[in-house]
Amino acid sequence: MIVCPISLQAGITGFESPAADYLQLQLIIDELLVRHPSATFLGAASDNSMNGVGIFEGDILICDRSVDAQQGDVIICDINGESVCKIFDKERRLLKSANPAYQPIVISDTEHFLVEANVVCSLRLHRPNALAGLLCSAMEYQHLQSSIHEILIKHANATYFGAACGHSMNDVGIFHGDVLICDRAVDAQQGDVIACNLNGEFVCKIFDKNGRRLLSANSVYKPVEIDNTDIFTVEGTVICSIRLHRSKQLLKLEGW
Repeated sequence: MIVCPISLQAGITGFESPAADYLQLQLIIDELLVRHPSATFLGAASDNSMNGVGIFEGDILICDRSVDAQQGDVIICDINGESVCKIFDKERRLLKSANPAYQPIVISDTEHFLVEANVVCSLRLHRPNALAGLLCSAMEYQHLQSSIHEILIKHANATYFGAACGHSMNDVGIFHGDVLICDRAVDAQQGDVIACNLNGEFVCKIFDKNGRRLLSANSVYKPVEIDNTDIFTVEGTVICSIRLHRSKQLLKLEGW
């Protein structure tokens, strides 16, 4: 499909033409996020020890066994029979959390330690979705009954992608550079994360529909009141955000 990057003053950088070619949209999600299908599995984060790198409890992890773990990678590993998601400090033989409440784990010579996979990306679902219900435990990608695309994208002709800019939505798990999947066909409800146009600025915020306000998920940013004189349109409900934990070049998204 033809995608047209739009440089905007705030919020997200989006792409025009929500009616872009459906098949090309499929390629973006499945063939670019899942590079090695036979070596890929999906899991769900079980705690908040990795919040600092944008992985929150309940997030879906796409994990690749065929990618060699390097210094600083986010990995899934087995440590003494327990499967955990941590940052791999290969040089100092440590497993680090991204939350100061959790202490590093030392990999001693007496520990049973095995790297199971690299976490290529994590998906944060901002609306209830069948993908979360599938994952009571790790599941091989090839065992999914539907593609990730088919599960996430319900209205192809109304869906577009954007990239988050800034830090105002960190506390709902949207970090700078995350890819947003936005659906114009889903009616925005109280408390939804939305992409909207406010007086010519395209922003991603929490929609306080009842109070006619746009809320950030970071206490540094104040609520924005929506006055009757403002030009305001909801441009889509954010269904999912995708956080890339490996090089963006792996996904051929150098322009994002």
